[in-house]
Amino acid sequence: MNLVVASRHNDRHVRFDVEGRWANGDALKLAYMVKAAVARMRQDQVLIDLRRVATPPGVDGKFLICDRLRRALAPTIRVGVVATPELVDDDLPGVLSQCADIALFAAEPEAVRWLTHKQVARAKEKIPRP
Repeated sequence: MNLVVASRHNDRHVRFDVEGRWANGDALKLAYMVKAAVARMRQDQVLIDLRRVATPPGVDGKFLICDRLRRALAPTIRVGVVATPELVDDDLPGVLSQCADIALFAAEPEAVRWLTHKQVARAKEKIPRP
């Protein structure tokens, strides 16, 4: 894999900082790296920062990370991807009901708010109502 990936865990989510020039196959390798870390740390929320990932010269197309994450992760996982829209595939191909919830953001604070909002909403669902 051509990418350098640093990961760390906090009480809310697992964070991945990714940098380098992507090549074919890197998105799938990154997706399985995320899957392994999520399983190991028993987390269901992920923040992936791709702002330091660059397109190699002469390469057409996008870094297919959203597609690969949807294929690799369980439907209970929520992923906030911070990247430029020109680099990442963010369109949903049809209605996918049994895949990870993935959203693309231009800035990290928005992604963290989205993850936090999802966490609060899920906690409210678990509270029994009288």
